[in-house]
Amino acid sequence: MDLRDLSTQLLKNKRHMEAALENIKDELTLLEESKVSVKVSAPGGAPISGTGANRYEDRLVKLISICDVLRSRRKNIETNLACIERGLETLHDYERDLLNAFYVFGGKYAAERMMSKHHKERSTVYRDKDRALKHFTQALYGPEVPFEQ
Repeated sequence: MDLRDLSTQLLKNKRHMEAALENIKDELTLLEESKVSVKVSAPGGAPISGTGANRYEDRLVKLISICDVLRSRRKNIETNLACIERGLETLHDYERDLLNAFYVFGGKYAAERMMSKHHKERSTVYRDKDRALKHFTQALYGPEVPFEQ
């Protein structure tokens, strides 16, 4: 298994995770507010005829369930973002800049931007990017140990 693929995916998804984290926080706020302002369909706590369940309780249980799922997802995203940040902290500014340009922000002409910004040849930029990815991967998962046969 090549751990660089996992590192690359984390970097490529970093901006999406940051946006998702903010959206989940906002959504949780709205859901928490709606839990206390759920409209009661029938006065009192008497069950509605037919199903035997109270619609208010059903709605509240559904809201609680959705909140639990979102909290779990938020925790997962926060953990991933913290891992990415710790991995990036171990790199030099130049290496961090390369990984951000190629993976986090991506887009066309990343190599050209880095060549111009750092006054380096294309082959040097790509070699340095690969080295930076290796260092980032080692920071996340530790140094690779060859399998013994």
